[in-house]
Amino acid sequence: MDMKMAVMPKRPLVTLLSTALLALPMISAPSLAGEFLCDATQVSTQELPQLDQSCPIGKGLWGKQKPKGQESQFWIQCGVYSKPLSLQKAKALYQHISTDVWLKPESKAYRCLIGPYQDFAVAKGELAKVKQLSDYKEAFVREIVKGVPVKQTKPAPKPVVKPKPKPKVESKSVPAPIKQATTVLPTVVSTPAISSSRQVKDKIESEVAIRLTASINGVEYQVPYIMFSDDQFYMEHDLPWNRMSYEQAYKTCYRQGMRLATPIEWKALLDSKVMEKDKWPMHLPYWGSQKAGLFFSGKVNQLKGSSLLNVMCVK
Repeated sequence: MDMKMAVMPKRPLVTLLSTALLALPMISAPSLAGEFLCDATQVSTQELPQLDQSCPIGKGLWGKQKPKGQESQFWIQCGVYSKPLSLQKAKALYQHISTDVWLKPESKAYRCLIGPYQDFAVAKGELAKVKQLSDYKEAFVREIVKGVPVKQTKPAPKPVVKPKPKPKVESKSVPAPIKQATTVLPTVVSTPAISSSRQVKDKIESEVAIRLTASINGVEYQVPYIMFSDDQFYMEHDLPWNRMSYEQAYKTCYRQGMRLATPIEWKALLDSKVMEKDKWPMHLPYWGSQKAGLFFSGKVNQLKGSSLLNVMCVK
């Protein structure tokens, strides 16, 4: 029988680890649903609870970004899987967190989430511990923006201290010489403004994870993963991989200071057998230069730019 519950923040860890009912969440009263509007069900005590698809999970906070709301709530995203994360594998997470592990079913995958958190500092601290585990190095914090927007306060300017005039010393016998008055202008140090294109580039670089790398014949190969929640992706080797149009793939490589591979570079990568050894995604072809589709079989075909393929960059 399915059990329904409202997500309760900061449940005692002993509830999850005390007995054989390791993953059984506490059933909350309907009045508690107002704390965090999100229903969940659990099929059995041997599986992690699953959040309703309508459960809000917010957007990612990347790099050094700060929360945007004064009353925001937070999740830690611990991964995206093609099948539900097993309870046995999730046990390692409970040693480093003060909340719970949940799954959120989506169209063709399951999103792993830890939380919810009311305090960003707590979420950030536990994220650091989670990322120490080899299976969760790409975890990150998500924010559900609530409350008044946080205002970025600027430090008050320092008051300008004017030097006190020196007292005039007059001689009774020799009159003091008359000096020309001089005006001392303050030194102005200007800081060049960061261009909008630089800001966009910094933002993108903070959101790109380089999943795979290889160096062959002096050419560096990289498989990036852009961690936007709304991007197209597919599952392979229990990891999500971006699916991009030709234009998206071209821009992704360009912003990394790289480019799309030529057919000759693709053949060199195939001949090296690095893809099989390091488990590169191979179910879909990769975008190459000039809208070429690079297939794992070795074929190179011209494709429509709207096709959604794997992305790989070279330099």
